[in-house]
Amino acid sequence: MEIIFTDRFLTRVEECTDYIALDHIPTAIEWAEGVFDQCQKLSDQPESGRIVPEFRRPEIRELIHGSYRLVYELKTNQIDMLTIWHTRQMLPDDPYKVSNPTI
Repeated sequence: MEIIFTDRFLTRVEECTDYIALDHIPTAIEWAEGVFDQCQKLSDQPESGRIVPEFRRPEIRELIHGSYRLVYELKTNQIDMLTIWHTRQMLPDDPYKVSNPTI
């Protein structure tokens, strides 16, 4: 199954990596590489992420990577990586109405 990285998802990877790099650049690089490794695993096991409990919609799922939630939408022929939230962030009411949260 094809993995599509939305602009929002890629922006959040960059924002989170920059934030982590403030403390330790090698950790930030390792974290970012891990994000994409996790996403690639979805191509073989698209339902391996859990349903996002706040949305209760079977097509909106997430993987946990460290302290971050990698949110994706499972479609018929592809997976759209939607965004990344820190586990301490409040989620919006609708997964498609994502503001630019602080880390």
